[in-house]
Amino acid sequence: MAERKPIIRASELGEYDFCARAWWLRRECGWEGRFPERLAQGEAAHQRYGQDLQQSQWLRTVAIGLLVLAALALVLA
Repeated sequence: MAERKPIIRASELGEYDFCARAWWLRRECGWEGRFPERLAQGEAAHQRYGQDLQQSQWLRTVAIGLLVLAALALVLA
């Protein structure tokens, strides 16, 4: 069976660019750094942002649909 290549996330590229040694320690040694609570807060903030973004995209789609329906009703009236 072929060996799976590790996935490197975009956020890891930024971490590597900032400090390659810290990236290596975290990835290879499981080191969490001095401020794991700040990391958890940042991850939670990114999760909330992603949810807000999905909701805004859904609301935009609904708004466009309603505009199309209104235009169609105006044309038919």
